Amino acid sequence: MVGALTHRSLGRLLITVTIVGVTVLGATAHTANASSSSSSLPTPQLLTGVAGTPLTFVVSTKSVKCARGPCLQLQRTSDNGAHFTTLHLPPISRAKGNPLGNLSQLIFANSTDGYASLDVSNSFAWYVTTNGARSWRREGTVHGETIVQIAPTHHQLFAVIAHCVRKYACTSYRIARSPLTANKWIVETLPPPLSGGTFALAAYDTNIWANLQGPRTPLLFVSHDAAHTFTQSSAPLLASVSACNLTPMSSTALWAECPTGMLVSFFYSDDAGVRWTSVSRYEYSGTGGGAFDPVSSSLAYLDFGPYSSRAKDLYSITGSGHQMTPVGNIACSSTNGLIFSDAKRGLAICEQNGTNVSTSTYLLRSSDGGATWIKVSLS
Repeated sequence: MVGALTHRSLGRLLITVTIVGVTVLGATAHTANASSSSSSLPTPQLLTGVAGTPLTFVVSTKSVKCARGPCLQLQRTSDNGAHFTTLHLPPISRAKGNPLGNLSQLIFANSTDGYASLDVSNSFAWYVTTNGARSWRREGTVHGETIVQIAPTHHQLFAVIAHCVRKYACTSYRIARSPLTANKWIVETLPPPLSGGTFALAAYDTNIWANLQGPRTPLLFVSHDAAHTFTQSSAPLLASVSACNLTPMSSTALWAECPTGMLVSFFYSDDAGVRWTSVSRYEYSGTGGGAFDPVSSSLAYLDFGPYSSRAKDLYSITGSGHQMTPVGNIACSSTNGLIFSDAKRGLAICEQNGTNVSTSTYLLRSSDGGATWIKVSLS
């Protein structure tokens, strides 16, 4: 089972669902204001986007002086940060040392359907919105079933469910699907070794990919019929400490990000995962402050971070993964989020070494494919 904050999504038992309603109405639109006082500006913490659309969502801390819980806000932009609409988050609690509190995942399938995972009582709590984050409801299951992963597509939601006695202590993994509203679940079994968990799930339309480290070689399971049946193959290039993060951009085009300890490898496939092309010809450090962002079936951006020995740290990847072109410098101590909504327009969370987090972490915007970047002030 792989759980992490996610920044890019598109591609979910007939089971009884218990819903706990959490409703906060209203949304506010405003224009980015570059002249606001830096001491009062929100600090961006997380970017998440919807592939193939101009939509990007930003989670930021509003203040460090809240009496209860983290002071977080959710904003959406469809014009690369020129304007933002302020929305709402589910009930997030404080978590020591984490500015995002107990929020562990935030995924949007489109402008209205979104999913958030919160770490609650040594377990997972999933919240669903179907009205563009104006309100959220808690998604619960009976019979001891826990949702441990989700993968939304254009039209439906896939989820990995399991029987969990506590967080990360789960057995009997299965896969379920539902409409994006997450209100009608149908369960399918998983073939071994997927039924034992410890795999990464990705989906596009009715196509499912599951990657895991086998006892001898990495394995890739593929379904083209909405998880009814799977085929298994070895995928030697997809070596990873646990599983590669797969990002499908079509039914055949996939990008893979594979952490291998301190380093990370990147790959591209244009035949649904049958063959893979190694992307980066340069060493990439997972702790080097860079970021990887698949944009489309034919384009991705790779930021090598501040420790690159080359003149520019940001590269575009084209030509089915074969061509890397230096395009610009983000020049941050750490790029904590990178989302390009198309070939030209991108947003990045930039963290510079500094004692004041509220002034050394900020949002950047590019409108020329990463060649130049300017600050965007949230409010």
